[in-house]
This record gives sequence, C-alpha cells and structure tokens, in this order.
Amino acid sequence: MQTRYSVIIGLLGFIGLAACAPTTPTDGEQREATRDALTEAAEGAHRSESNRARNSARNPVETLDFFGLRQDMKVVELWPGGGWYTEVLAPTLNENGRLVAASFDTESEVEYQARIGKAYLEKLAEDPDLYGPVEIVAFDPPRKASLGEPNSADMVVTFRNLHGWVNDDVAESVFRAVLEVLQPGGTFGVVQHRAEAGQDASETARSGYVPEDYVIELAERVGFRLQDRSETNANPRDSKDHEYGVWTLPPSMRACRDLDGAEKTDCEDHYRSIGESDRMTLKFVKPE
Repeated sequence: MQTRYSVIIGLLGFIGLAACAPTTPTDGEQREATRDALTEAAEGAHRSESNRARNSARNPVETLDFFGLRQDMKVVELWPGGGWYTEVLAPTLNENGRLVAASFDTESEVEYQARIGKAYLEKLAEDPDLYGPVEIVAFDPPRKASLGEPNSADMVVTFRNLHGWVNDDVAESVFRAVLEVLQPGGTFGVVQHRAEAGQDASETARSGYVPEDYVIELAERVGFRLQDRSETNANPRDSKDHEYGVWTLPPSMRACRDLDGAEKTDCEDHYRSIGESDRMTLKFVKPE
C-alpha cells in the first residue's frame, strides 16, 4: 500500500510541475507578438512626425511580417541610410534579438556615403537606450564585403538599395555576402523600386528602378530560392518614366526643387497624388 500511495503522490507531483512549466509560444503567437511590437515601434514617439507619416507608403509592419520577422532573430539591415527602418527594427529586436546595421563606411572614398555613414552613427549615439544594442558593420563592397561570421544571421533585409549596387557593378558580390552570412533556411528580404519586366537593369538602375525578373534571376543564380513575393509596396500610379527617376517622386520631388510659390505647391501636390515609387517585395530563402 505504501508503494502504491508513493506512486500516486509522485504522479500528482509530476502533473503539478507540468502544469507550472513555461510553455513555448506557437508560431502564430510569436508572429502576433512581433506584429504588435512592430506596430508600436512604427508609431513610436522616438520617430519624427515626417517619418511616421511615411508608414502608409512604406508599410513597415506588413513588409517585415511578410518576411517572417520574429523578435528573437538576428537581423542584418543592409545600408540603412538615414535609419528609417532602423527606427522600427531596433525596438522590436532589442530585448530578445539582435540587429546588425551594415552601414556605409565612414571612411569611404565616396563622399556622400561617408557623410551618411557618419550621420547614421550620430543618430544612434543620440539615443543609446534605444540604439545602444545595435551592432555596426562597415559595408563597402567590394572593399569591405563581409557581413559577419558565416551562417550567423536569421534574416537579412534591404530597402531600395539594389539600384546602387547595380550601378557600381557589385550586386552579385552583395548577394553572395548575404548568402554567406545567413544560416541555412534564413531569409533575405528585398524591397526595391521596380522597373518594367524585361528591361536592361544596367540602364534602368540609373533612374533608381530595377526589373523584378532581374533580381530573381540574380538571387537564384547565386544560390537563393524565391519563396514568395508580395504587392504590399506596389504603386500602379507610378509611370516610371520621370525626368529625375525615382527621385522625382516623394519624398525627394526633385522636379519641384527650383520652383517657387503656387507653382511649387502645384508641382508637389501632383507628385504626392502619385505617391512613392512602385516597389517589388521579394522573400528569398537560403536552402537547407
């Protein structure tokens, strides 16, 4: 009898411990929690009013959710520029994940790249509580083309940078660097101004646009697999034949720069009615 009661008590204790044990969130729960964190970051008070206003055109929550971002990931952001997306990624990843910013080299021979790289570091230094955990890598291919240890990142993202790499004839080396740093099964998320299919990327890239079929062919040639594509950032109003390329449209609106008064207002109203550029949103995966 004593043995029987011992077994019963032991079973009850095991059941009690199992009931108190922490449960692992499901994929759906993780995704919902990440979406909530992204929404809070995108609308956060740490962002300027003008940056928050561009959420409707850039769709950061929908875009990063489409890429499959989770709060516990190590994410590399390629060429973050002024840090528009960093403002969303950093607070989302700070607690359980890691954000690596592969930024412009502050010692670059290209003046504007060195200037933007320095401004980005200054931006991060102004709010160490928010941006202190962000790791910085100088990324200046082909001179500095490493994104970190091989197979060390869960996700790499890039936003509207590909035309620059095409213009500099380093697009393939960039994609190979991304493939190397990603762990098998890792995601490469690409958002890029979209040229018409079949056009010559070396020609369209000068105006900021790149054909979607070119990007897919390049990624697959390097070793990626296209997992999905989204029209989240599409804009059918963009005719893609502007005098100043993508920089004709918001936020740059270069065609309006030298105008004054009502003429400038009419010009800006016209391009605001078109909106920001038509963009592809592609999700690639490094094969297992």
